[in-house]
Amino acid sequence: MSSSNLKVFNSLIMAVAPGGDNLEGLDFQQLASYLSDKIGIPVKPKYCKDYNEAMTMLSDGIAQIGWLGAYAYKKLESDNSPVVEFAVGVPKGKNVPFYRSQFIVRSESNIQILEDVRNKRIALGDVYSTSGYEVPRRELLDVGINLQNEGSFKAITNVANHDEAIRSVIQGTADVAPVSSINLELMIANGTINTKDFRIIHQSPNIPGAPLVYLRNLEKNLKEQIKSLVLDAHNHIDVSGYGGHMDRYVDPVESHREYIESYLRPQWTWRTIIGILAFIMIYTLIVIDLEVDISQLLSDSFLYMKDVLGRMLPPDFSNFNHLMLAMLETVEIAMLGTLLAIALSIPIGLLSARNIAPNYPIYLIARTITVFFRAIPEFIMAMILVIAIGFGAMPGVIALGFHTMGFLAKFYAESIEHVNEEPMKAIESMGASKWQIIAFSVVPQVIPSFIGNNLYILDRNIRMATMLGIVGAGGIGYELQSAFRMFEYPRVSAIIIIIFLTIFVIDMLSSYIRSKVL
Repeated sequence: MSSSNLKVFNSLIMAVAPGGDNLEGLDFQQLASYLSDKIGIPVKPKYCKDYNEAMTMLSDGIAQIGWLGAYAYKKLESDNSPVVEFAVGVPKGKNVPFYRSQFIVRSESNIQILEDVRNKRIALGDVYSTSGYEVPRRELLDVGINLQNEGSFKAITNVANHDEAIRSVIQGTADVAPVSSINLELMIANGTINTKDFRIIHQSPNIPGAPLVYLRNLEKNLKEQIKSLVLDAHNHIDVSGYGGHMDRYVDPVESHREYIESYLRPQWTWRTIIGILAFIMIYTLIVIDLEVDISQLLSDSFLYMKDVLGRMLPPDFSNFNHLMLAMLETVEIAMLGTLLAIALSIPIGLLSARNIAPNYPIYLIARTITVFFRAIPEFIMAMILVIAIGFGAMPGVIALGFHTMGFLAKFYAESIEHVNEEPMKAIESMGASKWQIIAFSVVPQVIPSFIGNNLYILDRNIRMATMLGIVGAGGIGYELQSAFRMFEYPRVSAIIIIIFLTIFVIDMLSSYIRSKVL
């Protein structure tokens, strides 16, 4: 690179976000000196008081290089992307460029799990800190605690960095704090804290390593030289960074690949391999027991299907009006069956939700009812009802209603069991009755899933209603069965086309309703 390009800057400022207050754990001086020697321009680390200062220096062009947390980088990247990542540090002994957010408490604390931090004193890091704020916010939301709601905690203390958060817990000024695993391990290693003084009650999934960045509008050759020097630095010096000594710096592409693979690798244990082998063995035995000849099946299917399709074409729509009336009857059966299922499943669904059921025996009875009606296929119900009350639409309506009631009640119960309990507790504390709690806190939360599940069951029931006619429950299915028995294959193809078009139109209508309501 020519000297004229290098002389654009008298020095390069490196803005460093405050991962901790111990410079040993945030040491970029040696790397900066190495870059200074190689590119001929002084590289000066600037340790910022908060993330916002580091982000502002980079956004305003005051700093040309920087170290940011993963969330701070993403936040800055979303604001017209003034910077681009070029390297991620791999800590000594880790071999992987990622870390975790860990919730710590004092050893003698009665806090055992993440849900227990409600109404406790919590120490929080910078709002742009990945492991000190953003990831903990998501982890707490998963257990129904809103980090942004001050009423969820007895007190919220804002701290400058992870080291201060760790000390606040150990010194007793906070009950719990989410901190970076890197800072925690470093403070243990240098003897600043003792493992007997705290416990980890929860840790997040892996977090991508915090990147080194430079300004996007830096001269291209300068950016390439900085990146190549940093990625090769471990071959010439002992590199350091966030967390102290680094094994090396890697390209962000490699870092992202390692991050994804960290989720995939644990899945391929000996249990997974044994499970796959068992799966293959079981299905091989099934094929052998059923005497399935795959090659013959494929060849015969092709020949017979060609013959059947030849007989079915062209479709015979000569009795179109009669077929459309039968199709209308099928839709009516499905709609009545769905209405019956909804009416039956609402009370049973409420009683089979563990969190609002009056008691365990009633919950068990309601669950047994839903399992029973899901276990009995519509065909069997329809056959019994045809014998009991005769041919026609009603056997199909009742069979669909009772069978899909089992599904809807299960869907309702599962939705109710996963509602946010905060509104329920708030209304209960005001003296509301059980039914008022259900009406004003449970129902509003489950309405979207209620509508979505009902539309799904209606779609399903229309498809199933076409088949129930085969056992005498009326509708287009009865016409289909009659056409097969009379070997009227062109009429069969006409019925199939009518069924397809009807279900297609209803599916499009259902999707439209979902898009407007949900």
